[in-house]
Amino acid sequence: MTAPDQATTDTLLGVIRTLDMALKAEREAAAEARREIARLVTMVEGLTRQLDQLLKDRDEERRAELATVREQAQAAAEAALSAASSAADVEPEPDDTSGDETSDTQTPNRDRHGRKPKPAHLPRSTVELEPDCCTHCGSKKLLARDVLVSEEWDYVRAHLRIRRTERTVCRCADCNKRTVPEPPPMPFDRVSCTFEMMAWLCFAKCGLFLPLDRIMRDFEDQGAPIPSATLTRWWQQGADLLLPVAAVVRLSLLADTHIRTDGTGLRVVFSRRKGKPKKGPERAGETDEAGWLLQRGAINGQILVFGNAEHAVYWFTDTKEGYHTMDFLTLGEDEDGNPIRWRGTLTADALNAYDRVFEDGDRIESGCNSHGFRKFRDEADKAPLLASKAMGFIAGFFEAEAEAKAKKMEGAELLAHRQAHAGPIAERFKTWLAEHIDDLLDTNPVRKAMKYYINHWNALTRFLSDPEVELDNNWSERALRKVALLRNNSMYAGGVQGAVRLATLLTLINTSRLIGVDPYKYLVWAMTRVVPHSSNRGLAAVDLTPAAYKATQQTAA
Repeated sequence: MTAPDQATTDTLLGVIRTLDMALKAEREAAAEARREIARLVTMVEGLTRQLDQLLKDRDEERRAELATVREQAQAAAEAALSAASSAADVEPEPDDTSGDETSDTQTPNRDRHGRKPKPAHLPRSTVELEPDCCTHCGSKKLLARDVLVSEEWDYVRAHLRIRRTERTVCRCADCNKRTVPEPPPMPFDRVSCTFEMMAWLCFAKCGLFLPLDRIMRDFEDQGAPIPSATLTRWWQQGADLLLPVAAVVRLSLLADTHIRTDGTGLRVVFSRRKGKPKKGPERAGETDEAGWLLQRGAINGQILVFGNAEHAVYWFTDTKEGYHTMDFLTLGEDEDGNPIRWRGTLTADALNAYDRVFEDGDRIESGCNSHGFRKFRDEADKAPLLASKAMGFIAGFFEAEAEAKAKKMEGAELLAHRQAHAGPIAERFKTWLAEHIDDLLDTNPVRKAMKYYINHWNALTRFLSDPEVELDNNWSERALRKVALLRNNSMYAGGVQGAVRLATLLTLINTSRLIGVDPYKYLVWAMTRVVPHSSNRGLAAVDLTPAAYKATQQTAA
């Protein structure tokens, strides 16, 4: 076979180019046809759905006709798409309607409208509807063919009720002595509320952050005017009952080797009271001329949060000094009276108040890269190029961590991934900081952010040597949002004891949420068992924690 000459080769190449151009044109036409078909089908779906909503139950025959039209439109679209794909001999391109409600491709665990299925554990109130007669001819000879099921969210409003306890008094026929059944456990003597009522007040105030005046107004709307002082006394007594349980939760947290912490302010106001000293004769300077006890000035304390994946412990301090953190981490004293303190890795912000926590070397500091990232982000306009470069390095840390979390890595595997992916980024970041720290004036905020990373480099890169350490301290900041919400609704705490009560309830409610326990049901369960009663003998505070409640629920299941 002889080789083709140049003219033949050019001619064949021209034919190939022409055919290739024609094929591309056909593909583009087919893609355009598919997009147009999808658009028309979407329009048909939307119009029929609107008509269906307008007709509702007024014309079942027309609604059935609309459903038929929708089915025919979908079938025609599928046939047209198949024909267009076979004509172009290419795979159909994905259209832009994949996120629309009319798409046939549905997200797993969702219905055709893109809604998540309703939780299976919630009780169902079933309403059964059957037609009385045929809507077309009026005949009553109907044969059941199918059941159309739909589920909607419903709400049953909580309401007050009175629990009436009647104890029958008997007299023994043999010994002629009087016998009375033991009363059920009650929160405290001569109380006029149940544990359920007390638990609801505690949960509503510190779990839903509802002020007592709103709760009182809701009770008044139900025809039950309960004084505000009574509601206050009830929730305070509930918090006092659970104070030993919160102390056990704290000790359970200190058994871990990795803890996160942060703090926020809380104003404490002391009420003015009238009276005399409770013990001994009246002493000069204890009351004023009008007989009022001398009022203590308001203080600006703080709420500290300590926690991990299964604990959230809130701790009130009357000042913001650093020794309060050491007090929380103190477990007791040895035989010589020296304090026994917790040892491990503590993730915290770089505040001077935490310096004394790490000065003895028994605790390892871990920093928050989100805090450092925000320093660059908030002052990026002062040095845009340097700030954006620094944020790129830090973002690389979080991208590598997100990839590891997506693959559910833990332990040694997670540490190896961090060192392989985030480690080189950290080395480049450290070199870059040393090279460019002197490019800015000392007063430039971006330079201060760079200095922040240089000064706290070991703490901020602790995650490269310990797989249990998180890159940031966002968990603590999210936990303190509860305090901020409570502070906005309550403004201040009434005395140190009131602040301690708030911290107690926040501890138990948020620890319950972390381990997947209903906080209200837990509070009822714990309060019922914490008071002295024949049915609760042998139960200690360690048996009444949220973890203990979860264990009992799992055993019962």
